[in-house]
Amino acid sequence: MGEKCQWCSLMCAICRIGCFRCGQKLCCKEPSAPRPTYSVIAIGLSQAGKSHLFASLTGDTVDDLKPTVGFSVKAIQLPTAILNIKELGGRDNVRKYWPHYYAGSLGIVFVVDSNSNDDDVDLAAAELQEALSHPALDSLPLLVFANKQDAEGACSVDELSRMMGLDVIARNREWHIQPCSKDDVESARQGLSKLVTFMNPDKETTEQNQI
Repeated sequence: MGEKCQWCSLMCAICRIGCFRCGQKLCCKEPSAPRPTYSVIAIGLSQAGKSHLFASLTGDTVDDLKPTVGFSVKAIQLPTAILNIKELGGRDNVRKYWPHYYAGSLGIVFVVDSNSNDDDVDLAAAELQEALSHPALDSLPLLVFANKQDAEGACSVDELSRMMGLDVIARNREWHIQPCSKDDVESARQGLSKLVTFMNPDKETTEQNQI
């Protein structure tokens, strides 16, 4: 009789453990996999709107923003990754120091004012071409933000791409041009997500397989 009681107690304990584990699987979500972190360099001429754009993406205040003199770093959270974006100042006397900050970058963001005059677009294209020729940025994926699309008379993405000659200067790397503005943060996030797929091509394949 005692052995039967012990056996029943053991079976009850096993059942309780099984029920507990089933409840955990039903009620508790598995911890999500850690998101990869990428270091990205962000460049562009002064007044292209870099600081305003990245402050909006991180939810920081955009009041009393001043042009970046050296560099600033913003951590931008995306569903599939975290981007540590190092924004460099775009003034004439600062651009010559850009190469000092290229090391360790896994991707490039170039911000251009879509409402610029032809001379400024040409200058932006020349600065981008020089940056892309640097060994530290060789073959890295490129995202071009066609910023200030909300401005009257702004160039379209196709027109800006043609004027800058992106098909030529970015031909040896994956690249994408994304329209955006200070009030269209979602479009900017879409562009950054595209850059993530360039830096992690397996991510795009995985997402397609899950559809």
